[in-house]
Amino acid sequence: MTAAVEVEHLVKHYARSQRGLNGIDLTVGEGEVFALLGPNGAGKTTFVKCLLALLQPDSGSIKMFGENVSSPGARRGVGFVPETPRFPDFLSGREVLKMHGRLIGVPAKELDPMIDERLIAADLDDAPKRVKAYSKGMVRRLAMAQALMGDPRLILLDEPTADLDPIGRRDVRNQIAGLKERGATVILNSHLLSEVERLCDHAAIVHKGKMVAQGPMDELVPEGRDLESVFVDLIEKAGS
Repeated sequence: MTAAVEVEHLVKHYARSQRGLNGIDLTVGEGEVFALLGPNGAGKTTFVKCLLALLQPDSGSIKMFGENVSSPGARRGVGFVPETPRFPDFLSGREVLKMHGRLIGVPAKELDPMIDERLIAADLDDAPKRVKAYSKGMVRRLAMAQALMGDPRLILLDEPTADLDPIGRRDVRNQIAGLKERGATVILNSHLLSEVERLCDHAAIVHKGKMVAQGPMDELVPEGRDLESVFVDLIEKAGS
């Protein structure tokens, strides 16, 4: 399987802090739904920021589809939902998506039909006119809609179902399944481990900046166990 993401010996340290990454090696196959898991402060956000070239690693290499992430071309075709998405309050959801579509180069004739499709998929086609009137769940759904503009090859989702009700979580699961069906690669970070176990092909667990386990979900979670119990056991063992 072609690698969508290849990370070798990734190191990132912060001054006056024990947090960071300490030699992460990771490969995500193209077309996979991959879970990046760990307790708070494990280094997951640092990893994602390095992947998006928002942080410069101290050492190591990161490639997307064979290109170093320092190249803007490597990051073209990447969608991202941050843990705490924010949008200008004075814009409408449609205006947010139109602005993003123009920034990523969606052809003008394709833009409005794509926006309509994304708003309907996010259940925001009849949302309030301005983002300032959106609930937290609606902002989360708008972030997902924005990330999927342009049909990206790689989508990074940081707690994508936070603030969503059960119907909203189901809709996100369906969207992730649809992304996998069309061959996109998804890297997912979530504390809802039952959803991760249901959605993901592979998982990696990090703790204090180090990789403690990774592999196919059916190997990482033996028969008769669940991901939550495996996760807790691994973190407790790594912390001892």
